[in-house]
Amino acid sequence: MATIKGYTDFERSQKLAEILPAESADMHFERVYFEGHPPAWFIKLGEPIKSNDIIPCWSLAALLDVLPRTVRLVGTPRSSYWYCECVDNENQWYAGFGNADTPIDACVEMILKLHEQNIL
Repeated sequence: MATIKGYTDFERSQKLAEILPAESADMHFERVYFEGHPPAWFIKLGEPIKSNDIIPCWSLAALLDVLPRTVRLVGTPRSSYWYCECVDNENQWYAGFGNADTPIDACVEMILKLHEQNIL
């Protein structure tokens, strides 16, 4: 059965936090300290505040809001194959980036590629 993912994982959240404004995130990881234990990261709803103990993370809806309107998400849940496509200047769709197991991962890959090309 395909994995269902509600938000970006910790590693991808860290990458996106370097690119996207924190205000675009609708969730965040928060580091919590317990006496006698190492710090642990927990997911919380809501926009993150500025802190070294906060890493923003994004739901699928938040990621889709960040992507340009020229990008569309394509996939089939049964096959667990997702990718994003982007339209060119002549309104022709071409295969995009982000071949992934989940729609969230496909969106993250597209955001990273668009950032590399200075489009986003």
